[in-house]
Amino acid sequence: MALSVIKRLSRNAASDECYTPCDQVIPILEYLDKDKTYYEATSGVSSQIVDGFKKHEYNIVPSGKKDFFTCLPEDVYDGIITNPPYSIKDNFIEHCYFLKKPFALFLPVASFQGGRRGQMFMEYGMSCLVYNYRVDFTGGGSPPFGNAWFMWGFDTMPVNNIRWVNNPKYRSSTDVITTLSGSVEIKSERTEKRFGSGADLTEFMT
Repeated sequence: MALSVIKRLSRNAASDECYTPCDQVIPILEYLDKDKTYYEATSGVSSQIVDGFKKHEYNIVPSGKKDFFTCLPEDVYDGIITNPPYSIKDNFIEHCYFLKKPFALFLPVASFQGGRRGQMFMEYGMSCLVYNYRVDFTGGGSPPFGNAWFMWGFDTMPVNNIRWVNNPKYRSSTDVITTLSGSVEIKSERTEKRFGSGADLTEFMT
């Protein structure tokens, strides 16, 4: 079943909206510079990453309705941080390389392999920050695939380097996702039952 879900998420544009819980940005923050400003290239669809950055006082600019593929280097500030639609991840990777600005894309770990992107990785280099725990995007528990930040251009992450890191094991009992059509609440009954509503789950990163 897990394999079929990964394939569906990789190819079906209707399944692209895997919103990143805001606390899942915590592990990557130590690789970033608080004095710089980053660009969330898909925040016209979801503001979860933006919310996570603001919560921890990092600077990030949401894309609004701007098409990422029309962006020029000056549009993306000091670098790109986003969870791109999985069905067009190769296009995102290609455009990120074209912009020649640091970028971190939150993708399934299976994205290590792939003919087109594999050639780009070999030509330009790629590093990864691999999450130890699978991310519960839906609040339903039992997430079927792992994730990693695919990173390029950061001084804090050498090229062609892989590091593993603990991330929040559970999602908040309630996350509010902001989309173009309004706000959607994702409630994890499993988390709320175990820890209570509004619990601080960062302690479960270790």
